[in-house]
Order: sequence, then structure tokens, then C-alpha cells
Amino acid sequence: MATSGTAEPDTIGDATTHDTDALVERIVADELDALRRAFDDGAEFAITRVGRRDETLHRLECPALEPALDRRARWTEEHRRRLTDDREYRIPLPALLTRERARSMTHPRSCRVCWPNITGTEARPLKRISARGLRARHAGRVLATETGESLGTIIRATAYTGADLFGVEHDEIEVVTSARTLRYAPSEQVYLWDLPSDAEAMERRMRLFARLGTPTPPAR
Repeated sequence: MATSGTAEPDTIGDATTHDTDALVERIVADELDALRRAFDDGAEFAITRVGRRDETLHRLECPALEPALDRRARWTEEHRRRLTDDREYRIPLPALLTRERARSMTHPRSCRVCWPNITGTEARPLKRISARGLRARHAGRVLATETGESLGTIIRATAYTGADLFGVEHDEIEVVTSARTLRYAPSEQVYLWDLPSDAEAMERRMRLFARLGTPTPPAR
């Protein structure tokens, strides 16, 4: 029989878990409040791994940044166990920055996924594939020259057999963009901006607004 006034082990464990869960909720609420304030102040960029040699600058709609902004999902069981052992433990929070603050940083490392290009001089990331490798999923991506100049947004790419001036048939890939129509040999290399499409960026920005946007005040 348990001694009067002494909690059973399971009861202690349940109470500890409840206390940790409650602390996580308070931490998440404070983190989201800090992120919302920065967002309301006009933040357009974020820094991850703040203070480390590999700290990285991102656009807010960057797919690599999105998991770090989902603060509740970040608190996995492993992190909760660490918080139970150390009540001061915290998961690093990205720092949200305005364009002006981002420009004042000294040589920030730029994310290779979202290409923040805060200086306006960074080389645009390119992806090279053969023309025959263009698929429907590439619609919405920007076709580019080898040096990164835009040739327009891809609308469609179609393989067909054509004939030259001498009547000799050969395979071609016709690429229609928002700016022009181009034809390539199937094995010819083409270049795409290796960035999220406008539609993907807009979708992530809408999720960002849903997560960090200031709630609309109730009507009076």
C-alpha cells in the first residue's frame, strides 16, 4: 500500500507531462507573438542558425524556412523530453528582418533554394536538363539562357517531328513561354531558374499570412 501523501509514479509522470505540455504552449505563444510583431513591422526575410558561421538568409516564402516557422510542430517528443530535463531549453527561433536590416548584414550566406539576392548581384541558381526532359510539371518555371537571363515562363513543351527546308525529318521539342516560342533538339541542354514557381511562392506566402498575419479585429 502506498504511503499516505505520496504520489504514485504514474501520477507523477502524468503531472510532469502536463506541465511540459503547458510550458510548450506558453513558449509557442510567445514565439508566434514575436514572429507576428516582426511580420507586422514589414519583415521580408529571415535568418536561420543565428549567430553561427553558417547562418543563412531566406525569403519568408522559402520552402526550406517553412518548417522552422511551424513552431508547434517543431516541439517533437525529443525536444519535449529535453525541456522536461531543462526548463530553460529552447529551439532556436529564426530572426525575421526587413529588407533594410537584411541589407545591413555583412556578407550573409544566401539560401540556395529561394535565392534572396539581397545585394542584387548574386548569380541566379540554374538547373540544366535536356530539352526532352521537359514535362508538364515544368509549366510555370522560368526558362533561361545559360547566363540566367529569362526567356519567359514556360507554358507548355511539346515533342514533335518536323522537316527542314530539304524535307529531312527530325525530332524537335517546341517550348512555348510567356515571351516567345523556341525549338530545341531533344538532346539540347536547356536552363531553368532553380527556384520555386510563382504559384508555389504564392501558396507558401498565403500559408505564412494565415500563420503570422494579424487577426482581423472584431467588428464594433
